[in-house]
Amino acid sequence: MLRKTLSLAAVLAGLVGVQFLANAAFDPYVVRVLSVCGVNVMLAVALNLVNGTTGQFSIGHAGFMAVGAYASSLVSVAMERHLGPTMGPVTLVVASLAGIVAAGLTGVAVGVPSLRLRGDYLAIVTLGFGEIIRITIESTPALGGSQGFPLGAESIPAHASLAWIWGAAFLGTLAVWNLTYSSYGRALSAIREDEIAAEAAGVPTTRYKVLAFAISAMLAGLAGTMFAHDATGGQHIDPGAFRLDKSVDMLVMIIFGGLGSITGAVVGGIFVAVSLELLRGVQQYRLIVYAALLIGMMLWRPQGLLGTRELGLSTLRRLIPGRKAGAS
Repeated sequence: MLRKTLSLAAVLAGLVGVQFLANAAFDPYVVRVLSVCGVNVMLAVALNLVNGTTGQFSIGHAGFMAVGAYASSLVSVAMERHLGPTMGPVTLVVASLAGIVAAGLTGVAVGVPSLRLRGDYLAIVTLGFGEIIRITIESTPALGGSQGFPLGAESIPAHASLAWIWGAAFLGTLAVWNLTYSSYGRALSAIREDEIAAEAAGVPTTRYKVLAFAISAMLAGLAGTMFAHDATGGQHIDPGAFRLDKSVDMLVMIIFGGLGSITGAVVGGIFVAVSLELLRGVQQYRLIVYAALLIGMMLWRPQGLLGTRELGLSTLRRLIPGRKAGAS
């Protein structure tokens, strides 16, 4: 237990060091791309828990990201008026909790009726719920409608620095990792392999699927919080940022990295963030490029870059030419 605590403290201290290094050595544009990478990692790991580990097919997670972004922004803007910018970390933590809870409750509300379905039906239902969330936001004047939030001279507090974003990504990934490699995770994997057999073995499949869906929605809500409060962003959120395109981006992340692999989802999230910047000059052709990439991936490596394997030290050793995995 002490070793795990020290390791966690070392990682968090390293993130703070990365923040100072980024501010001193990197261009603001590079810091912006690294921040987007952190948000994408959270989104990819969240969706992988449902689509990869549990074997369900959801394409509406952009809606949960939107719920987290708007709920946290409402809280942070209100707190900023009363506490001021000096209490920025407290504001961000409270806003993050609000975004996580709101997205989690929405995940339960969506998951209970929809996760009784399977396959294409589930995909269609989750897509519909994702669009319902976005259209509801666009139709709500208190949330700024189609013009985004907030309206007027106010802005969302920019308290999510690079260290905060990657710290949230690390903690979210760690939570999903611990869940995946626990008894609950084995039950989720059993559902993925054969839901009927898992239910016959005594696994309450609907309850476990809703649990995974809710946790996935909570992490997507945290990603939305960091997206809205990103210190390198515009401090304004637009409902157009949570359209179907965003859900497609999440699918590309996990398919590229490998369904069922947490480290593959991390790699996929970073890949999509970087590729979007490289394709910014031909933005209108982005979906065509993604479609060609997915077709090529299905032909060359249908299981994704890592498949269901995790990228660890032993895997890295095998990638070194002439070095055996067991070599010291």
